[in-house]
Amino acid sequence: MDCIIKIGFSLALKGIIQKLVDNAQSYNILVRSDEWRVAVNLEAKINNKRVCEDLCPGCLEFERTAKMFVDFTQSISRTNDKNENLINKLRSTFLLSEEKDPVSLAMDLIAAPIYVKSKIEKDNIEKIEDYAREIQGAIYALALDHYLHEQAKCSGRLLSHGELEQKQVISYERITILEGQKIFYADQNFISKYGSDSNLKIQVDNFKSRVGCNFIFSPYVIEDGIKMNRVRLKEYLESVESLTDCIMLVRSGETLTLAKEDIHKTFNRVILWRDATRAAEDQKIFKMLYNHWGYSHFSRGSKFSKRANDNIIELFESLRPHLIDMDHEIEFDDFESDPALCVRLNAYTIEKSFTLHDLVSLQITPENDLHRIELIDELCDFLDFINYKTEALSEQDKIRSSLQDAEHLKHAWLADYFITDDKRLRARGELIYSVIGVKTKFINRGELKGLMINALQNQQ
Repeated sequence: MDCIIKIGFSLALKGIIQKLVDNAQSYNILVRSDEWRVAVNLEAKINNKRVCEDLCPGCLEFERTAKMFVDFTQSISRTNDKNENLINKLRSTFLLSEEKDPVSLAMDLIAAPIYVKSKIEKDNIEKIEDYAREIQGAIYALALDHYLHEQAKCSGRLLSHGELEQKQVISYERITILEGQKIFYADQNFISKYGSDSNLKIQVDNFKSRVGCNFIFSPYVIEDGIKMNRVRLKEYLESVESLTDCIMLVRSGETLTLAKEDIHKTFNRVILWRDATRAAEDQKIFKMLYNHWGYSHFSRGSKFSKRANDNIIELFESLRPHLIDMDHEIEFDDFESDPALCVRLNAYTIEKSFTLHDLVSLQITPENDLHRIELIDELCDFLDFINYKTEALSEQDKIRSSLQDAEHLKHAWLADYFITDDKRLRARGELIYSVIGVKTKFINRGELKGLMINALQNQQ
């Protein structure tokens, strides 16, 4: 019974930790909330707080989550004890002498820094600033610990689906297309529009039949479709089938190849992997949140991120002169100078198959198809890290969809054209493809119409 109660307690405490990370000032509200009372009552019912002999998930999660919260509260308590003289003065100044909870006291003292500093002696201003930084450090540590743990749990979920590769049914056949025929890779938005806009469908079908070209997709287009309203799914699959004749790009060994398969069998395989896909999407969200807290100098809205989004090529050019000497020491709190940025960005690329010098030079040569796919994945991760054309952290559904965007880029490079109206995807894709020497051209729906008109006129 203890193991089951521990699961409930961990879930309640996880919710409290998440709210603290979102807004540490909510602590005084949380300690009076139903969530807090549930957590306290559940903890009181746990007889044995040690991990059971079976090492069950409930016990392991309880130990990890409880330790996370205890580390946070103890860190606050140690900071209060270290600053005892200052704290005592602040207690009397602000009528906080009766507050027994060290965390509640700390949150009150750092909630209004300008007001607090206006009410204390000048000799204590620097001390309260140092105190506030230490408390903020404890909050940062809690956030990092929380999001690192959530990433690890997502990895565990992914590993639990290891048998799916054996369970999935693959019935596609490799195909070849006539030499010289153009290939158009379509994303979910274009396919949806093709299905709902009868005029566009007539134009595209006429173009296909008269010019002789192929519109293709990847299974990740099906994943995108599943996220839509389910009552539209049947119509969406019919649109995929009509537009592409079920021709898709798939990985086969170390290569990417064209193949054809019944759309419903492809759909069934995507459904089989749906829980694993959700785990990967969740992991991406938690990684983005971890990076936001752990590397705030590269976070969305930071000076660096603004430079990157204004003109990333210009940013790379500004870093180039500092690539020669990457071993020089930098100031610990220097997060803005170009030499410091080079050192920090270079550290992030250490485990990748490209160097910062390669990226800044805008020239990375893939060894084969598999390496090209790996490079696209790594470059997407790097652009996420520096928040180049990323989604707001509040837009979690869009962050989840960006996982499929990366998969589209890992497939569409074999096509001549990638049709998308997604400006963020296009900007990231054009940069990545240019760096690794991929010639695929990104076009939106309007540009496709212009291309079709020109091609048809040239036939007359």
